[in-house]
Amino acid sequence: MDKVFWAFILGYVLLSIILVPFQYRYIEQLEKMRKANEKKGKSQGEMFEDMEFENQVLHANAQGNLLFILANILATILYKIKHRKK
Repeated sequence: MDKVFWAFILGYVLLSIILVPFQYRYIEQLEKMRKANEKKGKSQGEMFEDMEFENQVLHANAQGNLLFILANILATILYKIKHRKK
């Protein structure tokens, strides 16, 4: 039973590491969209309201799926480190 648990944990960590580049690009695009909408005077809520339904569903799945939590956290940390203001 102990081996199964650790195999599951190791598999989840490996999957998260594989997903980090995809989540990183996703976070980059969200940040570009946020900056573009800031220039237009739109809030983040308005940005998501203006999204098509399909994009809203994809966004909710990418951000809220338990499978992606570790990858989201790692990608966000990586993004903040790379884009910190000097």
